[in-house]
Amino acid sequence: MNKKKLLRISEISKFTGASPRSLRYYERLGLLEPAYIDPDSGYRYYSFDQVYHVDMIQLCIELDIPLKVLKQYVSPGGVVDTAALVAYGKQIAETKLGTLKRGIAFLHKLEQNIALAEQYQAGRNIYTRQIPEMLVYAMPLEKPLAETDPIETARIFQSLGHSLEDENLWWDFGLLAEHTPLGTLRYVFMELREEIDIPNVKRIPGGSYFCMQNDSSMIEQVSDLFSEQLKGKDRFVAVEVEIFTGEHKIVSPVNELRVLVL
Repeated sequence: MNKKKLLRISEISKFTGASPRSLRYYERLGLLEPAYIDPDSGYRYYSFDQVYHVDMIQLCIELDIPLKVLKQYVSPGGVVDTAALVAYGKQIAETKLGTLKRGIAFLHKLEQNIALAEQYQAGRNIYTRQIPEMLVYAMPLEKPLAETDPIETARIFQSLGHSLEDENLWWDFGLLAEHTPLGTLRYVFMELREEIDIPNVKRIPGGSYFCMQNDSSMIEQVSDLFSEQLKGKDRFVAVEVEIFTGEHKIVSPVNELRVLVL
């Protein structure tokens, strides 16, 4: 065996960034057999082609593929079923990419939310702002909205089989009241990313909303709080959602109460 044409464990470690300890661990798992082990010194030597194999192992680790799963694609003789492993890895990578894209979208939406919230002074000052149409999954309620808390809202959706991690659901949920001359319809809602074919999907209209920030739910007092803006109006929509500021109080978040005259 011409050891000069092989890499020491320290050398393959430098090429791949995998520590010697990790390389020995891969060996114990049967994932990386050295090309040669010196019988006198016990030193391990590797072929240059094994650099790519180590890179593949590390990529699987980065994709959160358990090494015991990776081992299923390596025969006892050290033969890797590369085609099957690539197909499996691609599937895992695409799933992970989808998760990352949703995470980035969430952070972008949160960043926008913070920027908008901090344009206006917290308190009972009324301001106006344009709010786009919102597609929501809405559940009707019989009791006053002020008696509904976020935990109860989450339980309502979960009881119907709609997990908060469902990729069709957005992160925004809140309270909705539709006021008409015939009475008021009340809902809890979860924003949707896109329209899906299920009952209880609604569109909250977009437009120029009168808004107010409060430390507690005030949606049941909307007629009194916006008495001037609603004078002589008997058709309007009230929406209340939690908003995030740069320094968010987890135990006492700020709510934004929004009113749109129809």
